[in-house]
Amino acid sequence: MTNNIGFATWTMGDIPFMDYLPRLEEMGYTGIELIGDSARIPVANVLAVVDEYGLSVMSVVAINEIDLAHPLPSMRQESIEMARELLDYCNEINCRKLVLREKPGRMRPIVGRLKEWNLLQQSLRAVMYSASHVGVQVLFLPVNRYEGFLVNTAQDALRLLDRLDPMDANVALNSYYMNLEESGFRSTFENVGSRLGLFYASESNRRALGDGRIDWLELCLSLDAIGYDDDIIIECQAVGADPMLPVGRSPDWPLEVLTFAEQSIAHLRVALAACRP
Repeated sequence: MTNNIGFATWTMGDIPFMDYLPRLEEMGYTGIELIGDSARIPVANVLAVVDEYGLSVMSVVAINEIDLAHPLPSMRQESIEMARELLDYCNEINCRKLVLREKPGRMRPIVGRLKEWNLLQQSLRAVMYSASHVGVQVLFLPVNRYEGFLVNTAQDALRLLDRLDPMDANVALNSYYMNLEESGFRSTFENVGSRLGLFYASESNRRALGDGRIDWLELCLSLDAIGYDDDIIIECQAVGADPMLPVGRSPDWPLEVLTFAEQSIAHLRVALAACRP
């Protein structure tokens, strides 16, 4: 099993990442995931700070601004161009993975689910063609029914991406969404198999790993059974945070997130160690 564990920086909101990278390094994190949007961190800043603390950028995730299924051609083309800009951004910061998903909060189709499903496939085909020229892997992340309406399960993601062959089209999975939408972790991992390109470790209540209902030893054993040896991104939120925003109820919510992050990596490393002979 992997030793590469990263931290999802979107959970810290607008707090400059140089303010907490030293703490992440002390905790034992080996990388980070950055947000891919118009306010993304400049390339020079990323390279300087990441190099100083010896952390890799494991992935970039497009969260808020991209809607590849939008029925308006102008909106869809703008989203495709934004995704292409993120591919260049990944390349410039030595990141090899771009994670795409449905636009958060768009809960229903505008002109019809099947039409927008086909539009999403067309848009992904264009993005992945560009990705093949810069050496960045595009991964699609299923989200739960409260955040999207097209791709909610791993099987949905596989059906979406299978039409894109022979391009390099793989899946990212998040245990928080899986806990809501999948029938089980082991069966889902077995179904996805080698198509799993990135895994997010997130507790059932979004708090520290081990503080919810997920059996992390069983989950890690299930990952090990399919030979997964790639990065794991830990994602936890402050208590009371909006699912789409990181800010929690407490004025000390950033410290709360970092406390969860420390508890989470310790809990995950115990589970991972138990998988090794």
